[in-house]
Amino acid sequence: MKKCIFLFCLSILFISCDSTKYISFTQNKEDIITNQNLKDFLKNNKSPKVVLRVPNSSLAVTDTEDNSYLFNAIENEFLANGFLVRDRQLFNQILSNSDNNVDYSVLRDKSDTDLIIELSQLKYDVLYETNKYTDDAGREKVENKIVHKRYGAMVEFKVIIVKNNEYAGVYRFNYVPCSDSPCQILSLKKKVELEKENKKAGILPYEGVEKNEMELFIKGATNKLIKEMRR
Repeated sequence: MKKCIFLFCLSILFISCDSTKYISFTQNKEDIITNQNLKDFLKNNKSPKVVLRVPNSSLAVTDTEDNSYLFNAIENEFLANGFLVRDRQLFNQILSNSDNNVDYSVLRDKSDTDLIIELSQLKYDVLYETNKYTDDAGREKVENKIVHKRYGAMVEFKVIIVKNNEYAGVYRFNYVPCSDSPCQILSLKKKVELEKENKKAGILPYEGVEKNEMELFIKGATNKLIKEMRR
């Protein structure tokens, strides 16, 4: 009798471990500010000349080469939307001249640029946590001593009108994991199997949003930025 009870409890344990769980996070509100001068400028200039500026202090990592694919993605989206994109490395060389830092009219003439799109913040390791989950029946439950974690991302742009050195817009966009659709939580058994497969394939663990997801997020955020600038 005791043996039967033990086997029954053990079977319940395995069933509960393998039961499907889903987690989700609420999308954060986006911060969007566009002043009237920028709106008026873009109404009168359908193909403005822009340059992407990336201060080192804005990056989540010190090696800017790790993010070059993201910078290229931003510039490509501006090109696809009718903007004339200037070489950011050449612009940085011009900007490094102290005289040009003082006189923005000179900077505008030498760089032939109307707007600076400054990447003021870039993070791909924003941590989201929850102890809540939804089961197969759609019932919300709370975990006991278990916290589920996922990584999201954030990007912030500032737009500067070069002619008068005016901050004309600030835009912050968030990538929140499991917000569009719930994420399935793998059972312990499946996690162990996946870790073995990754190790065999030479895939190393990391903390942050995957490269492909990050690129899609940046492209989407850039398109939102352009729409809000032109609204």
